[in-house]
Amino acid sequence: MNFMKWMRKNNTKLMAVVVIVLMVAFIGGSSFSYLMHGSGGAKKAVAYYGHKRKITHMDRAVADQELKLLEELGAISLLQYQDIRGFLLSELLFPQSRDSAGAMERAKQTIQRNQYRISDKQLSDMYKMRTAPSDIYWILLREEAQSAGIYVSNQEVGQLLGRIIPQLFNGASYTQMMQIWVNQHGMPEERILAAYGKLLAVLQYTQVICSMENLTTSQIRRMASHEGETLDAEYVRLEASAFADKQQTPSEEAMLQQFNQYKAYFAGDVSEANPFGFGYRLPSRVQLDYIALNLSDVAAIIKPPSVEDTEQYYQQNRAREFTEKVPADPSDPNSPQVDRVKSYIEVVDDIMTQLKRQRVLTKAEQVLQDARNVADADLSVAGPDGNEPTTEQRKQRVRNYGKIAQDLSVKYSIPLYGGQTGLLSATDVRGDPHLRRMYLTSYGHNPVPLIQALFSVKEIGNNATILLSMPQTQMYMSIGPARDPMSASTTDLSNQIMVIVRVVAAEPDVAPAGLDVSYSIRTLDLGKTPEQPDKTFAVKEQVVKDLRALAAWDTTQARAGEFMALATKDGWDRAVTQFNKLYGEQAKADPNDPNVFKLDRRMSTQRISRADLQVLATQLSNSPAASVYLNEADMESLFVDRLYSLVPAVPDEAPQMPKIMEFKPGLSCYVIKNLSLRPLYQEQFHKMKGMVIGREEYSQTQSLAAVHLNPESILKRMNFRYADSQANTETQKESKGTS
Repeated sequence: MNFMKWMRKNNTKLMAVVVIVLMVAFIGGSSFSYLMHGSGGAKKAVAYYGHKRKITHMDRAVADQELKLLEELGAISLLQYQDIRGFLLSELLFPQSRDSAGAMERAKQTIQRNQYRISDKQLSDMYKMRTAPSDIYWILLREEAQSAGIYVSNQEVGQLLGRIIPQLFNGASYTQMMQIWVNQHGMPEERILAAYGKLLAVLQYTQVICSMENLTTSQIRRMASHEGETLDAEYVRLEASAFADKQQTPSEEAMLQQFNQYKAYFAGDVSEANPFGFGYRLPSRVQLDYIALNLSDVAAIIKPPSVEDTEQYYQQNRAREFTEKVPADPSDPNSPQVDRVKSYIEVVDDIMTQLKRQRVLTKAEQVLQDARNVADADLSVAGPDGNEPTTEQRKQRVRNYGKIAQDLSVKYSIPLYGGQTGLLSATDVRGDPHLRRMYLTSYGHNPVPLIQALFSVKEIGNNATILLSMPQTQMYMSIGPARDPMSASTTDLSNQIMVIVRVVAAEPDVAPAGLDVSYSIRTLDLGKTPEQPDKTFAVKEQVVKDLRALAAWDTTQARAGEFMALATKDGWDRAVTQFNKLYGEQAKADPNDPNVFKLDRRMSTQRISRADLQVLATQLSNSPAASVYLNEADMESLFVDRLYSLVPAVPDEAPQMPKIMEFKPGLSCYVIKNLSLRPLYQEQFHKMKGMVIGREEYSQTQSLAAVHLNPESILKRMNFRYADSQANTETQKESKGTS
């Protein structure tokens, strides 16, 4: 066959080969096998998006090479230290390159500091919802930005890189680094700049799409008034419980009716159907085994630091810890600053104390780590099927904490306390003087509160805490050692402990099965007090308490009228004294309590906006006992709104006082002596307006970025689907490998 005829006949095939050869030259020979991944070659569709736009093996190879190039160009640093948008985009596209714990902690601090509406679950979803590798998300985001008309020119990219390259690459110039990248990747400068421009376009499109919601004038004015207006109030609070008959025993029928009506509510869950905020729903609870020791006991067995130890520490840390800036002329505080090194004599006592404290903490950790090793010796051994042991298998292998504590007490000649708690809610944990101060210090840069680890077990259900910087807690596996972070700096160790714990039972929140439900809520027993009766929580006791207060509601309203009349006639101080004589004694839980009734003052009170409550709800959504804190915040917001409602609508018109304000969520009546509003005037509003708009728009943009860059959201809005099940399986394996 004539060669030219053959060339014309096979022109299409030849062009495909030429394209593949050029692509191999572009992405490097090492990527050839990746390019030809799967049957069908480089041009076979791996997946589709949009109407019917396809993603081929070649597309993925190019995208993968672009991401590697961007990583070399310092894109991760540029993104992560910009804002939350940049952080989320960096975590999505470069997951294998991140310092997960450090980056996540920085992000959480930024979110909390700026009050963005981003929850821990949304951050966690950036990793859990990944069902495709990074190059797929890069292709989709890149095409989405391009379709929206977002484009960053090579000239703009060059100017940006010219500014940031010296900062990212130890002073190297743009020209020096660009020459290295051109030679290393075998591609022209224009193509390198274009790849970076695509990343900036994705970042810009994220900002545009997340800042589309416009604020109305009324919204702006409301936000400004919440910040600019303040209210002062003086009042006497009369609680219904102060007038309740403590000897009254409600009928069984009344208790059952009250229980059944509000058993599904959490206490403080106020609504139209529940104006008083009654609630008997049981919160999530955990039961713990524990081994604890007192740091003061450990201090008695350590070897004190020697003079040689303190001198060596001083010499090694003189410049870092014991050098301070002082004025060159002590009599002139404005004279130039010079270095002054503290003498050894000045700091020797502090060094001695610090070294002793470090030895105490090290020894305590050694003892408890020994206990943990013994307790968990067999818990990670695979089961008969070769898989990770189940919770039931761990339960069967568990070793007795009490016995371990006894044995180690003998070994180390210090008291160790082993025991088991009752079923503790997060509120119970926070109420314990020791547990509430316990943190895990071995994960990331910031200590993790022990309470978060306790309530992360999967048995808690949907409300289990999401841990971002440590693995999820497993039943029967030891946690710790945990301690109070202040123990590393305090000189008084008498009330400081260190502890290891394990969760041996977990219950999700649930409506109690019946009125007679009760359970132990005992916490740590460190042998400091004589044995006392077990503390219990009983649903019936709470129902009885609420019914007694409810029965006294009408009496409370009458007493409020009585107090107002007395205050109007004889003055507020005499009225308060008289009421404490008449009704104070019966209201006291402890005879040594101070006066029950008193004149309270709230100064510079501001309203709590719904937006603030939404931020709080988002940021507390992953916190144990979140419902308790949110209900308290809602109740505070309702109370402040009620106070503001008593102020006349006419500016500068003084409210008519005294006045009685009923507040059912607190089962209380307030006799108001005085209200004083400092309103937001028009001139102040115009000064604040720009700041309020700018801050809210920026906050909204950052908050919505967590939705826009959610991996699942990207796939859905781009209508992404795999071409076949095999490609789906293989691509998901790649995704897991980079997550």
